[in-house]
Amino acid sequence: MPDTGLSMMVKNEEANIVACLSPIVDLFSQVVIIDTGSTDRTRELLQEHFGITALQGEIHAQECFTLANQRNRSFDALKTPWVLTLDADERIDRDGLKAVLALDDRDLPSGLFGGWDTDMGEGDVVQDYKLCLFRRGHHHRGFVHDTVQPSLREAGETANWSSQLRLHHYPDLSRRQAKDARYEWRLACAQSRDPQWLRYCWFSGYMHYRQGRLEEARHQFEQLHRQRPAGFPVESLNASMVLACIHASQGRRSAAEAVLEDAIAFHDQVRDDFEVRINFRLGPWLHEAAQMAASGNHEAMKPYGFAY
Repeated sequence: MPDTGLSMMVKNEEANIVACLSPIVDLFSQVVIIDTGSTDRTRELLQEHFGITALQGEIHAQECFTLANQRNRSFDALKTPWVLTLDADERIDRDGLKAVLALDDRDLPSGLFGGWDTDMGEGDVVQDYKLCLFRRGHHHRGFVHDTVQPSLREAGETANWSSQLRLHHYPDLSRRQAKDARYEWRLACAQSRDPQWLRYCWFSGYMHYRQGRLEEARHQFEQLHRQRPAGFPVESLNASMVLACIHASQGRRSAAEAVLEDAIAFHDQVRDDFEVRINFRLGPWLHEAAQMAASGNHEAMKPYGFAY
């Protein structure tokens, strides 16, 4: 693989930044870090340990405090053919990253997914994935949970799974309540700013579901389940999964079965989408849930967890 640049967004990460960068920073040809208002020693540590001068970036309430604009600014500042995006509370194994960076560029698509394991405390690790490595020229989109997948889809390009690329995520769980309040506000802001970006329905619905507000969750999930937006097949199927579980938990067995039947048909329809293809949980869960429903064991249906 040709030279790769590292992009990061930081704010008050003095507890994380040195441990995040020390094992890997020398593997990158260029590093661009944007600081969105640190009041601790994050900027000083970057300079002292790595000789990196962070760029100053601003995020605004009227834009739902979106990070996408500043992320894209950092992507454009990189001159390398490939971009790896990383958060300060994430860690990447050095040997695995070196193996990925040694791959032949001619054999690669426009992006690579890696595993994303989030430590939720007390031995609870949520396994998921993240598209964190991609060719220069692509950008993140979205006010909340901005991501590069829409950029790849719109360009007709694709991404593959890399077994060597694995991120370990260590969120500050002591701040979860405060972060949840801010997150919920940002989701409401994003939906008001861009109601057609139906991806927000998944995250908003899951927030309601996690906090026990099932009717609000059902309203959000039903929009994605019914409309099946072409740009968000995984989010739509996630919504169907939790929607089926809500119906089952409230005794609406026929409704749960109808959701599952539709979701399985849609999964078959979009199975060749690059993100659906690498998703290791969706297909198996849908078919196992259908077997539970067929045997009358609806109450056993439970959605797998997410780290947000």
